[in-house]
Amino acid sequence: MSQNKFIKDKKQFEEATHWVTKTFNYEQRLPNQVCKVPFQKTVVLDFDHAMSRSFWNELEELMCLSGDSFVIMAVLDPNPVDYYYKEFSRYNWCVLQKGTTADEYWSMLEQGPEESPADAILFNSEVVVMLSSSMKWAIWGERSYGICVLGFNDADIGDYNSESWFTMDKAITDLVSLNFRNYTVPEEIISKLMKFYSNI
Repeated sequence: MSQNKFIKDKKQFEEATHWVTKTFNYEQRLPNQVCKVPFQKTVVLDFDHAMSRSFWNELEELMCLSGDSFVIMAVLDPNPVDYYYKEFSRYNWCVLQKGTTADEYWSMLEQGPEESPADAILFNSEVVVMLSSSMKWAIWGERSYGICVLGFNDADIGDYNSESWFTMDKAITDLVSLNFRNYTVPEEIISKLMKFYSNI
């Protein structure tokens, strides 16, 4: 039986935070560089797709290729301490074990605190990260941009390629633009996203 669970213990939260801050520029936001780890390759995913039942199959594939035993899913905004823990005595972070099913993944996403179902990760998550236990890949997602950036090293993931992956230029046209007035992404944002997240 898989032991998926929300993090409630402060010590476990601090350990998970250490992993997150080692991998990401915790305070940064897109279109700036959010990764501290120099991943060789980045691809882009639809944020809503990452928050879907079917996405678990892709996560599982990445875990298998990297030899991961678990993935940490952490919401950075709303704030896990000042808001979430203060209100609900638990963090909006969870540990997803290898062997989890798509239904169990979905259940974790839509499981809000009893007193506030609207605070489930599925609904109340502006910035979400996913970290592999091997540190061979990581995902940073922002709802307001409609995208998640997946960084990995080719040597670890090999030739795996998913139909749901976008290049950044395609993601700007097909996903990011939907969040801007007249579907026009400002040039400054385009140039930064291409500079930091394009493999071209």
